[in-house]
Amino acid sequence: MQSKDIVRLVERLKDEVEREVNDRLPRKVGIIAVQHFRQNFRDSGFRDGGLQPWKKSQRELAGGRGAAARYKTLTSARNHLMSSTEAHPGRGEVSIENPVPYAAIHNEGGTLVSNPTITPKMRKFAWAMVYKLSGKRRGAPKGKGAQQPLSEEAQRWKALALTKKKKLHIRAKMPKRQFIGESRELTEKVNKEITDSINKIKDGISTL
Repeated sequence: MQSKDIVRLVERLKDEVEREVNDRLPRKVGIIAVQHFRQNFRDSGFRDGGLQPWKKSQRELAGGRGAAARYKTLTSARNHLMSSTEAHPGRGEVSIENPVPYAAIHNEGGTLVSNPTITPKMRKFAWAMVYKLSGKRRGAPKGKGAQQPLSEEAQRWKALALTKKKKLHIRAKMPKRQFIGESRELTEKVNKEITDSINKIKDGISTL
């Protein structure tokens, strides 16, 4: 092999390594990371040296037979939060984010403060919940059993329907249900992908 051929070979290998490091690997790692973080939703926990289960939601604890009851914590028919986890590959790097406004409070936990306006529509919905939970129909004639006490949940809905307040003052503590972050299992997957890529380039060199 002449010296000019060696120079061309070195340049070609240099270009190949740069393409792998700056373009292909960031995209590959991004796909691996997104799949890994989305799997946390299916597992109801965060994997970092083993599965760290999330605290179950009230919906899960209550059980039930409705359509929503069959979904795990932080999942739904749309799976909006899970599917919004996305990768943004750049030159030699990749970032993973979830732009959903409430993603951070779920991922990190904390106190949620909200002051929604009580609208006529909200009051109407509250009354509908009162009747649903009490097993009564609106406008039904009063008769035997009409004075049966309401359940605790029905009483809360009734209080909302009757309150004279114009705004609600909600302060709720959200448990940490991490789905994005540093993970030993993810690091192992990424390191394997990098090693495989390096070996592929080395194999290419050995065949020249």
